[in-house]
Amino acid sequence: CSGGPSEGSEAKAKKSRSSRSSRAGLLFPVSRVERQLRRGRFAERFGARAPVYLAAVLQWVTHKAMDMAGKISKKSKQQRISPSHLQMAVQKSSVLKQLLRGGVPRRHGRAVPQSQRVASPSKKKMTKSKKR
Repeated sequence: CSGGPSEGSEAKAKKSRSSRSSRAGLLFPVSRVERQLRRGRFAERFGARAPVYLAAVLQWVTHKAMDMAGKISKKSKQQRISPSHLQMAVQKSSVLKQLLRGGVPRRHGRAVPQSQRVASPSKKKMTKSKKR
């Protein structure tokens, strides 16, 4: 005789395992992002969806940058994406530029820290001086 309560539980136990990345429909590894979050000690606790969301954001940023760099390399009739193509892609995209705070530092250039940047005068002061 086959059948019984034990067979139903065995079928549930033999379910195929799937990664959190595949369940979320992502290419970036959710488990690795979670491990880095834990090792980084950014917070004592974080939700179960936090590494999934962070992996999705990282995947989106990477996709956008690589897509634009690929288009730039095609325009320059090259088959490989070089670091200069990525740099130009970041400079052309306002979203990536804002996200990466002004672009990727150049190899020979020097990145200027934010504290050394000159602050522009506020709008209120500008409007008062124009009215006079």
